[in-house]
Amino acid sequence: MSRYVTELTLPSHDEFRDRAEALWKCGHKEYAFTQFTFYDDSEKYPLGLFPNGLRLEFSPVTILYGNNGSGKSTILNLMAEMLQIGRRTPINNSPFFSLFAKFCQLSTHSDFDDSDRRRDIITSDDVFKHCFAVRDTNRENFRHQNDLIQEKISIMSEGKVAPLRGLGDFERWKREKSLQKKTFSENLRKYSRHFLKPASNGETALEFFTSTINSAGVYLLDEPENSLSPSFQLKLIEFLETTSNFLGMQYVIATHSPLLLGMDKARILNLDEPGAPERNWADLENIRILHDFFAQREAYFG
Repeated sequence: MSRYVTELTLPSHDEFRDRAEALWKCGHKEYAFTQFTFYDDSEKYPLGLFPNGLRLEFSPVTILYGNNGSGKSTILNLMAEMLQIGRRTPINNSPFFSLFAKFCQLSTHSDFDDSDRRRDIITSDDVFKHCFAVRDTNRENFRHQNDLIQEKISIMSEGKVAPLRGLGDFERWKREKSLQKKTFSENLRKYSRHFLKPASNGETALEFFTSTINSAGVYLLDEPENSLSPSFQLKLIEFLETTSNFLGMQYVIATHSPLLLGMDKARILNLDEPGAPERNWADLENIRILHDFFAQREAYFG
């Protein structure tokens, strides 16, 4: 089973206004802000993105296609809010966002309610944050290793150990004795913190996806192609297709990548068109643009 989330319905602008007004009149004073008119459109996010409402049906792999500002990431954020997924990094928000999410409807298969069913969202910011964390960890570990080297030099130059006054001093004495041995490199590895494997951003990003997506459930991926070269995107595609086909993962992906859009058996929903209809890969505007771009340069491939 890899179709846990089956359908999402977003309210229209008028539906949102009517329901918010009804709540306010029923005594929910916390929603009084929806009745004021001084908010401009940017402060009413995400109301302006779906003025006529929207209904989406999901497959084991569903890809949200559309140009910038079409609402791809917003749909993932709304789903994450409704599924109560904790966030690794902050998102765009407004006073209207959480209330709008309350008015959305998300249908799930009964299997989704099994205990410990995994649900997660991975965004570009999450991947970048992980890459920065790896760098910071290695930088801190290098400082710690250098401190041990300096301690070794100090021990060798002084040639003596301070008096022992307790178990803490005894543990320090044992470490200093080890650092005095000829096998210093071995003891340095023992006492210093371990470095994380040095890697490019793309390698680190791919490792983040393959280690984080580790059990059956629904995963929301926001532009996972960021930091990945075409060859690494193909590796990610292989991982996503394998885990969806055989391990019970469901994916809802927002992407601009022509490679990810070409995933096997993926349902592509075109948010650039009213109602977000399902479309074939070759019919998408951005794919046609790339096709024409390469066709004009066909001579280079001769």
